[in-house]
Amino acid sequence: MDLVDPHMHLWSMETHRWLVKCVGGSHLAGDFKDVVTYLVDDYAKDALSFGVKKCVHVQAHHNDEPIGETRWLQGIADSSPHGFPHGIVAYCNLSAENADEILTEHCKFPNVRGIRQMLDYHPEREAWRQAPHDKFMEDPAWLAGLSLLQKHNLSFDMQIHVTQMQTATSVIRQNPNVQFIINHGGFPGDLGDEAIRSWKEGLSALAQHSNVAIKLSGYNMFHHDWNKELLKPLIEYPINTFKVDRCMFASNFPVDKINSAYSDLMSTYRTIAQELGLSSDDITALFRDNATKFYRL
Repeated sequence: MDLVDPHMHLWSMETHRWLVKCVGGSHLAGDFKDVVTYLVDDYAKDALSFGVKKCVHVQAHHNDEPIGETRWLQGIADSSPHGFPHGIVAYCNLSAENADEILTEHCKFPNVRGIRQMLDYHPEREAWRQAPHDKFMEDPAWLAGLSLLQKHNLSFDMQIHVTQMQTATSVIRQNPNVQFIINHGGFPGDLGDEAIRSWKEGLSALAQHSNVAIKLSGYNMFHHDWNKELLKPLIEYPINTFKVDRCMFASNFPVDKINSAYSDLMSTYRTIAQELGLSSDDITALFRDNATKFYRL
């Protein structure tokens, strides 16, 4: 089966200065020392052996973000013998006055499919914060920028914590014609009973909106000593809630490479899908067809 990986990154110290801060373990995923250089040939080495034929690059704070990253990635795709990355989820500060202009520029590059502006803000854990503050999704300027995505036919990759799902549901309700894609399974970083209950309630609310899909990925950023038994309920609930046709497995490489080999991680996802009793067509949808659909590959 030819696969599609809908969430991966490329970077190096030269193009992504922020990586220097992640050497030594300051990132929640662990020490980046072995993944500070991860370019298209590195990704191809990991992914091709598992049958990946297409992939989607998600913004990663390039030094020349926003447009410089998109230009860099399009150049890589145009020259790569494999065409990686076939889709680009670019960055735009949607609260900026020139957001419409930035979106217009992004759309000049043929592989651009969507936008991600990381919204995650944990109320207690500073290391689990990317947004400037906890009310960012309520900012009228940001909401106005988000609404522009419909005009440009761009999806929005939504990265949020469990505590933000209620606000996110309200935002999604206001934008029924924008395709939202929840990143990394909705961030189930805390496995306590109360936290899992909140995670399930939040996903159930998000799933009520037909314009929301979810990526099953990134679990080992939080759970470094992951195993199949730990991952299975974190995958089963989103699939049961969103149904197969709105879920997709993704690698989140090279971030997840810190704690897993590509084939080990993706094979575990496939085994879990099989143990859940999913049909071969369902598994193909989770590993290829849904990503192709949502990212228009």
